Amino acid sequence: MGGFDFDHWKHLAERDPAGFFQARDAALREWIARHPDQGHLLAGLQARIDATRALAGTPLQASRALMGMMQEHLRELGDKLAELQHETDSLRALILGRASP
Repeated sequence: MGGFDFDHWKHLAERDPAGFFQARDAALREWIARHPDQGHLLAGLQARIDATRALAGTPLQASRALMGMMQEHLRELGDKLAELQHETDSLRALILGRASP
């Protein structure tokens, strides 16, 4: 992530938590606005992340819940990849079957 200064954000969160969340929200809105073709999906994902964090109770519980979300999505991506590989193999067999005399 070019240009991301972790230390700046860390110090802002430590010195001024309210300012951190205002700057964070502004940065997220700006980033989402730069991706208008996926804006509604990104905004929805951010809303889900924010709700998960708010309902979790503690930062540790929030981290665990968010990791669970990521694992779920990775599992779904893995399933889709396996499905795509199966379809690709089927198409390859079909093409090779027709190409041979």
